[in-house]
Amino acid sequence: MFKKFILIVLVLSFIKSESQSDVYIKSKVRNYTNIKSSHELFKKIEKDFITDVSRVKAGYAWITLHIKYQVSNSILIKEPEQILYYNQEDLANKIQMKNDKLVEKAIKEKAGVCEHMALVLHKLCNYFSIENELIKGYVKNSPDEIGSNPRFKNHIWNAVKLDKKWRLIDTTFGVDYDSYFDRAESNFTYFDIPKEQMRLTHYPSDEKWLTYINQSTIKSFSALPMFWDSFIEAKAELVSPKIGMLNDEEKRKSFTFRNLDENMKITYKFENENFTKTPRIRRSRNYTNVIINTRRKGILTLYFNDESALAFRVGE
Repeated sequence: MFKKFILIVLVLSFIKSESQSDVYIKSKVRNYTNIKSSHELFKKIEKDFITDVSRVKAGYAWITLHIKYQVSNSILIKEPEQILYYNQEDLANKIQMKNDKLVEKAIKEKAGVCEHMALVLHKLCNYFSIENELIKGYVKNSPDEIGSNPRFKNHIWNAVKLDKKWRLIDTTFGVDYDSYFDRAESNFTYFDIPKEQMRLTHYPSDEKWLTYINQSTIKSFSALPMFWDSFIEAKAELVSPKIGMLNDEEKRKSFTFRNLDENMKITYKFENENFTKTPRIRRSRNYTNVIINTRRKGILTLYFNDESALAFRVGE
């Protein structure tokens, strides 16, 4: 009888663990509406979730569902202000106090920028004694930035070690919106971001993380097209062109994709145009060739199923 009881407990524990899918996690933490502090959030997650992975996912989901991203007047990550300190331990304590204030402010006000969101996840991981690091670097905010080398860091995200493996996580990019239900949504595309995906959208400033994701030079990264969620979620590869700046003197613009769903609706338009147009499309095996005939200059955006997928600068 005792052995049978042990078996039942183990089975129930397994079922509970296995049921903690992304949907379950989101539905659970969506109801954490009255959280007032990081410690309260930590205790709530600790009670409702079992594994380190599910707990970090719960933190990610809560941040993306409940902290509203505030558009900052500054496009830059502020460099640390001058801090008077007696020794390195004193400096570390003062920086920690400053970051803790940012975390509590973001949780209380349910608003913040990328720094606040990354710091909240960082704080939760520390509560759970999960190894993690903050990563500062650069992302494109607009197709106008294609080809322009950044001079300053403008973004911050997280690396969290789970099951002895570093997982790259961007809570800011994970903020989404469900127009059907008219509410915030959490996009798990940016939890445990594959290295090849990260190379398209993020450029770390730290040599450690540049090496980890095998990122190219800042010049090569800046020359890439602008990529949005719908391209990342399509899990396709842009075979050509590899750079985001196109020659307006060549009328025929050709774009080749590998592993793009053959049922994907593909359209395009230039900035300031009111309506999208349908390009000529050729498909052969797992390759899709998109052809646009135009000498128009400006920002050219390709759409997948009516969502912005990737953009290029033409003749600029």
